[in-house]
Amino acid sequence: MKIVFTWKNIDRSAAAEDYASKKLERISKYVQKVVSLEISFEQIHGAVNANLNLAADGNKFNAHNEDKDIYVCLDGLEDKIVKQVSKHHDKKAAH
Repeated sequence: MKIVFTWKNIDRSAAAEDYASKKLERISKYVQKVVSLEISFEQIHGAVNANLNLAADGNKFNAHNEDKDIYVCLDGLEDKIVKQVSKHHDKKAAH
């Protein structure tokens, strides 16, 4: 899975990118084809804002999280996007 990272007003962190890649592997359990996965980080007033955009299986999903720690931000993004994707997967499987 290829992830595109965007960093604004914050230094690029290879460790955070690796962490995000490992955490977002859970998505592959619910979707068959990931078209694009983009994560953007922006630091505003000391807090890190993270946005995740996912295009998969003909649908688009979006999650946003804000925290002072980038890893906590990524954990929140993972929880939100997995919840959305799994809910969509369950609806699709029920038909």
